Parts: sequence; C-alpha cells; structure tokens
Amino acid sequence: MKQKMPEVFEFQNKKYDWRREVQETVVPGLGKWNDVIHLTPIEPFETVKELKEAGVWKKWNWKAYKINPNDLDQSKLVIMTSEINNYPDNKHSILHFEPFSIKLLKENSHLPDVTKLYYRDCKKKNKNPLIYVYATHVLYKGTIDTTNLEIVEV
Repeated sequence: MKQKMPEVFEFQNKKYDWRREVQETVVPGLGKWNDVIHLTPIEPFETVKELKEAGVWKKWNWKAYKINPNDLDQSKLVIMTSEINNYPDNKHSILHFEPFSIKLLKENSHLPDVTKLYYRDCKKKNKNPLIYVYATHVLYKGTIDTTNLEIVEV
C-alpha cells in the first residue's frame, strides 16, 4: 500500500502513532503486522450501533466486503484476539494468535466490552476512535479477489 497508495498509507499509518511497536509484531506463520490483510469477523452494523451509542459516530460512508473465509486459503489465516487488564489505566493489550477455525471465528464475532468502553472514553476526550482496537482480527497473508464479493453499505 505504501508504494501503490501513499496517501492512504499515510492516513492509515497515523493510527499507530501511540503504538508503533505493534507494527513490529510478528504474526506466527504469516510475517509482520504490515505484511498481512486485517479483516474483522464483526458485522459492520454492530460496530456502527456501538459507535452511535457511544456518541462517536461521524456518519462515515462505510462500505465493507463480505468475505467467506472458506473461499480463502485457510493455511494463510490466523485469528488474533486481544487481552487487556485494568482498562483504562492500562491501554496496551496482549495479543494472542491462533490458527484459523470457524468455531473460534464464531466465538469472537462481536465487539468486546473493552472496545465499547474505549469508544466512550474517546467521546469524553473528543477523540476519533480506532474502530477495531481490542477487537478480534482475522489476518490473511495473500491477495483477495474482490471482483464478485458482496459489498455491505452502512
């Protein structure tokens, strides 16, 4: 992305200003954080609902691809969950990486409570939230053909 879309890269890279160390994270079996595609199992409508309830929804024009994980090379998928203790005093999470499974995906397909608290903290501090901080990510090492994928608009 850095070479193909430098302005998008710069905008997205700013999210890591307070947590640069995350970009050096090695995803077991896949490479570095920036070498993989970050996906979420969380429905966009759930995310928007929580952002609205917290008062931080900015009426973004959201579009998301609906991707069936069975259409991807499962050996190149990893599920990343976050563990955080004593939020908001401690804002840094411990990342856990697990081999992909549909069962684990379904168990982690909702926004965690700590993310909802984080949204409310952003409202109090008048800050734009990182949308999926502390939430489960599905990480993929490869390319995804989006030509025939359904697009969900929120």
